[in-house]
Amino acid sequence: FSFSEIMDVYAFRIVVESVDEAYCSLGIMHNLYKPVPGKFKDYIAIPKANGYQSLHTTLFGPHALPLEIQIRTTKMDHIANKGIAAHWLYKSDEKIDQAHIRAQQWINDLLEMQQKTGDSLEFVENVRINLFPDEIYIFTPKGGIMELPFGSTAVDFAYAVHTDVGNSCASARIDDKFTPLSTVLISGQTVSITTSPEARPNPAWLNFVKTAKARSAIRHLLKTQKHTEASALGKQLLQQALLEAAAPLSTI
Repeated sequence: FSFSEIMDVYAFRIVVESVDEAYCSLGIMHNLYKPVPGKFKDYIAIPKANGYQSLHTTLFGPHALPLEIQIRTTKMDHIANKGIAAHWLYKSDEKIDQAHIRAQQWINDLLEMQQKTGDSLEFVENVRINLFPDEIYIFTPKGGIMELPFGSTAVDFAYAVHTDVGNSCASARIDDKFTPLSTVLISGQTVSITTSPEARPNPAWLNFVKTAKARSAIRHLLKTQKHTEASALGKQLLQQALLEAAAPLSTI
């Protein structure tokens, strides 16, 4: 361990009433103490996949001690403490915000993984992987933002767009350059996926995909393909045996 990894860290949470006050408080803190480069994250503008919102920053405090600061509104603090179900407790706020939408999408992704996962242990592992990953932010060709775990590839991006896109992805362009589907993505890149009706998931994809959604979808389709191929082979062998016995399959 380095000294910076084991030294004391002081954490503070600032709870305010509005988003404007949250950003104002951030400016005040950055004026008081110098921010640590690369340690600022804006989860208000871009909420986490589970709907969590807050401003995170780390400052060089007194005597060079690091100060970890979280700044959020009262509503965001309640949701952070009570969990994603708290999104639906705010009945007075009729406007569906971005965090609410992302929380709903997160739940839908969990349900989809549960349906496509073969056993409970695999599902629990998928949830663990996807629960609170280090995030990267990738742009779609139309300017949309996709949040993915650190280390995600072009295939992970394809499945994040839609399961059907992942299952039929044939190639990827990153910042207008064709790249292998196994390419690890970096925050800020723009990714577009080309699909093909003939394209199918490759078992080798399981060696490099990062997200639980991609992994469970690939395994599900591969199992389906094996079952279909086995059924077709069985029917072919039976047909051949019946032909040799001069008995058509339709008579059975």
